[in-house]
Formats: sequence, C-alpha cells, structure tokens
Amino acid sequence: MRRYGVFLVVLCLVGGMVFAQDTGGPMEALMAPGDFGIYAGVGWGFFWGAVDVSGGVEMIFHQIDLGEKVPLTFGGAARISYYGWTDDYWGDDYHYAYLGGGVFATAHLGFTEESAPENLKFLANTDWYVGLGPQFASYSWGWTGDRETEFRIGLGTLGGVSYFLTPNFAINVEGGYYGWYGSGLIGVLIKF
Repeated sequence: MRRYGVFLVVLCLVGGMVFAQDTGGPMEALMAPGDFGIYAGVGWGFFWGAVDVSGGVEMIFHQIDLGEKVPLTFGGAARISYYGWTDDYWGDDYHYAYLGGGVFATAHLGFTEESAPENLKFLANTDWYVGLGPQFASYSWGWTGDRETEFRIGLGTLGGVSYFLTPNFAINVEGGYYGWYGSGLIGVLIKF
C-alpha cells in the first residue's frame, strides 16, 4: 500500500511539473544520453571507525520527455561496495567484512537551472535516480576462533540524488541494498 502512495505522490509531482508552465520546449537533462559518470564515495560506517567505500560507473542510453517537457533518462550502471570493521572486545577479535556489487538499470529525473520553469528552480541542478538489477554479496563475520563466510546472488537496488555544482561535477548521496547488506554513502560524481 505504501508503494502505491509513493507512486501517486510522484505521479502528481511529475504531472504538476509537466503542466506547470510553458518553458518553450523540453527541459535539459542533467544526465543525458551519451553521458558517462564515475561515482566514488564513503559510507556511513566511517562514523564509527569502519572502512566503508563504494564506487561505480554509469552510462545513459535513452531519454523520453514526459509531456514533452520533463526529461526522464535511462541508463545502465555498475556499483561495488566494501565494508570492513574489526574490534578487540575483551580479548576477542571481532570481525565483519562485506563486498557487494551489481549491475543496474537506472532511471534519472533532473534538469538544469537554465531550462527549469520559475516555479521549479528549487529542484534545478538536482538529479534524482533509482536503479534495480542483479547483484552479488560476499560477507564474513566472527570472532577469534569462529569465523563464517557466505556468498549470495540476488536482486539489488540503489537510489539517490546528485547536486551538480558545475555541469560535470556533483555531490552525491546514495543508498543501496545488495541483497543482504544495505549501505549509504556521501560522495562525488564526475560526468564525461
């Protein structure tokens, strides 16, 4: 039920943007067909002493203009994430490590400030995206004398927003779920 509610809110927002104001043509997409992006970031684990890093690439392949105004672009992405944490607690060496990644079909909604109508300037230079695709997860955990390891293949998701400071450089906040492990990151995007 919650998914339907989110879908209706997004539909109303996009519908409102489509009919809000005549911009004289479609808005310019921030991630347009032919764009190639490189992502790198650090995850929330750094706040409690873990090694938490992520990186990836993405290529945009196709664009449709909703209502002949709002750009919605589609691409393919690959991401990889590593998280490692150790602690010496009462003489036992606790250990947790995760390596995950996947390939994703992505959808982007974002437009430049120059092409945005006046009532949508607050959304300008932000690129909102989601992704879905197959992934892998390899993780191990344990303590002194007892360590377990598993490998899984499943369905992964990602979603986030990039704020473009220049046409080719953005600050990025992203969350992902790799079948067993979820991660969030703060990073950068460089677009070519």
